[in-house]
Amino acid sequence: MNIIVKIESYDHQGRGISHYNNKVIFIPNALLNEELEVKIIEEKKNYLIGNITKIITPSPLRIIPKCPYYNKCGGCNFLYINHQEELNIKKDILINIFNKYAKLTINPQIINSPKEFNYRNKIELKIDNYNWGYYNEKTHNIVEIDNCLLAKESINKIISSKELFEIKHGDIIIRSNYNDEILIKINTKDSYKIDIDTLTKNNKIVGIIVNNKIIYGDDNYIEIIDKYLYKVNINSFFQINLDILKEVFKIISKEQYGHVVDLYCGVGTLGIPMQKDKLYGIEIVPEAIKDAITNSKMNKQNNYYLLGDSTNINKIKDKIDCIIVDPPRSGLNDETLSSLLKYKPQNLIYMSCNPLTLARDINNLKEYYNLKEIYLLDMFPRTKHVECVSVLHRKSLEK
Repeated sequence: MNIIVKIESYDHQGRGISHYNNKVIFIPNALLNEELEVKIIEEKKNYLIGNITKIITPSPLRIIPKCPYYNKCGGCNFLYINHQEELNIKKDILINIFNKYAKLTINPQIINSPKEFNYRNKIELKIDNYNWGYYNEKTHNIVEIDNCLLAKESINKIISSKELFEIKHGDIIIRSNYNDEILIKINTKDSYKIDIDTLTKNNKIVGIIVNNKIIYGDDNYIEIIDKYLYKVNINSFFQINLDILKEVFKIISKEQYGHVVDLYCGVGTLGIPMQKDKLYGIEIVPEAIKDAITNSKMNKQNNYYLLGDSTNINKIKDKIDCIIVDPPRSGLNDETLSSLLKYKPQNLIYMSCNPLTLARDINNLKEYYNLKEIYLLDMFPRTKHVECVSVLHRKSLEK
């Protein structure tokens, strides 16, 4: 069924919102005030989802997407507008989310990425019948690609050399560091061949791992961000846009904190730039803790790392001046929130990849904390994803 609608606003994913038969309808790739012909592709009890079949009245902001795979692989959601307008939309979305879920009026500062393309230092591709690509947004069909606009050029160089890999089915992870050194991880159930000699001759390959076995080099490389060094394992979580990560370092180290606790510390990425007197890191993944200890030593720091969940904060006897958290998309769990409210450090820094759970958690914290600063990080240009850093200060010593 096709209908005519006019876009009224945006949801938290940047989809256009309209109404039809007293139901909300969500429409991807739509812009404010556009009149559209839309096909209903999904109907739920309280809402509809539609796809654009014809743009009747286009927005003056609409542009022609650069990517030949746009609207196929589902990766670049905002290629139909320029980069600055994308950020304006994301800012409005963030403001609306906080107004609705945290009952706060905010004015986020935008930290622009200097690169809108070729910024990703890691990609994951599927391999199907020797073809490399991403899943189609709505199916498990592979959209074969020859390059990715978001990936670093050193990664695209590997993609363009896929004839050196005889792999019928599986998946591949490609990572690239500050010096364009490459780590490759492949999982496959099939027999395979890789022309390692040619691959290493034309690229800075530091490691190839197949089915969790190192067949060339090592399983890690060194990443350098400003003056800080990090050992990054092929399986480690690490931010994919290093230009923005540098700006995060500036934000979180503006003030000097004595005793800092880094919850969800991972490999120590955020805690290490904040270290002054004493830094504690808490992480549930054993491999990440090992790398965090290594990274602490590489940066000539003597930090303390605890393996376990957030309740391990109870083992810390020092007075805590600041806690920094960078939880998964689900946000702070009940145990972590209880720990924060128990210790009530003077300062709290919250990095988030999900504005909805960030707003929910700050709403739960605002009885005790003022939201002093909030930054919208352009960590994922040309996609729907929004990253934020919030700086909170305790309201008073009595609370």
